[in-house]
Amino acid sequence: MRARTLSFLKPGALEREHFDLLLEGTSIRGERVIRALEDFLIKGVPVTEACESNGVNRSQFYRRLYALESESERARRLSKFYNYASD
Repeated sequence: MRARTLSFLKPGALEREHFDLLLEGTSIRGERVIRALEDFLIKGVPVTEACESNGVNRSQFYRRLYALESESERARRLSKFYNYASD
């Protein structure tokens, strides 16, 4: 499977809370794939290593990664409706 370019999620760039909140908005529940995604998105571990060390198929990993990417895009689009500066 050829990897698409990620627009919003960068390796090693997410904080734990950001990752957990994005994950809540998806149907991703598999522990191994979640650990692989954590390794990649929070710790910056290369995809191949994250998949191998967690026993995850790269195709499965990328499907879940793009689900998180979609959730990130959705959150970005929703954010314009929340203006807390006027509170």
